[in-house]
Amino acid sequence: MRSITLATLTAASLLASAAWAAPMSVAQFSQNTGNNDVTIANNGALMGSTGATTISIADATANISQLLDNVTPIDGIDVTLNATSIDNAVAVGATGILQHFNGTFCLSSMAGCGGIVFLSGSFSDAAFGTATGSQLTVNVANPPDVLNLTSSVIPASQLQAPSSLNFAFTAVNPALFIDSNNSIGAATGAFSGNASATAVATPEPGTAALLGVGLLGLVGVTRHRRR
Repeated sequence: MRSITLATLTAASLLASAAWAAPMSVAQFSQNTGNNDVTIANNGALMGSTGATTISIADATANISQLLDNVTPIDGIDVTLNATSIDNAVAVGATGILQHFNGTFCLSSMAGCGGIVFLSGSFSDAAFGTATGSQLTVNVANPPDVLNLTSSVIPASQLQAPSSLNFAFTAVNPALFIDSNNSIGAATGAFSGNASATAVATPEPGTAALLGVGLLGLVGVTRHRRR
């Protein structure tokens, strides 16, 4: 019994060391021009049960104020966003609008998501909603939404779920409204955003070997008891 307990505790302790850490901020960014670089379009070709809204940022210039532990600003990056509605826009309360989107985004050193990709990803079932007529907020939280993050400078092990992506669209003009084809009406706006993710703690080789020994001990004890 003592052998079983010792082997179990050893394996459990080592597995705990490889557990998920708490989500941490991965990036914070905002556009560095006074332009309204966000385009909200009413796309007639999408009319039907999925509404008709597309929201895009086409190679806008922005600054990254934080990238993991680096708080030295990275100026003049390129930002793209392409999102298409998957349901109708609905009114929430007196001034709110809610609609869900699938899409992609990219923060890179060159246009078209080229050069260094600081952070990029795809999302589905993202909620785009607003509390006032001049602001629109994107919120993707994995889980329960789907969010896949990638980067050429951040290891994949530091971009795991739980994760989130947020865009804040401000100075939206004209004020947001629901159009006749169940879409968010055409408008433009400015943007800022942030992302967070979870780092997976992987055991070092020596720890992994010790974990293997512990698991083998469990197997050996089990076989001995069966005899």
